[in-house]
Amino acid sequence: MPKLAENLKALRVQNKLSMQVVADHLKIARATYSNFETGKGEPNLKLLVKMADLYNVSLDELAGRQFTPNGVVIDQVRMKTEMNREINAMVKQIANEFIQSKEADIVKRIKKKFSLA
Repeated sequence: MPKLAENLKALRVQNKLSMQVVADHLKIARATYSNFETGKGEPNLKLLVKMADLYNVSLDELAGRQFTPNGVVIDQVRMKTEMNREINAMVKQIANEFIQSKEADIVKRIKKKFSLA
């Protein structure tokens, strides 16, 4: 969980705490806590809850999930937006191909009617 490691360090620095103070609060060795910040280890759920409480953030925020104001996970919003963009592009392409085929058909009929072919 690279984002967790980044968040742990950022929150600790933001709150002007040393690794030792955080480790003491969590009742773990400083080296163990250091491994969490460097991504060499991952805390168990009990420790994650204690960390979230320490920094007054949710577990989602601690783990790096970002939410929109209505609570939807941003990654899901991005994916939906990208899918909508792709669908719109395909619809435009199909519409353009349809129009071109209709135009070609009309030109063909005109040529045939006036013996231009």
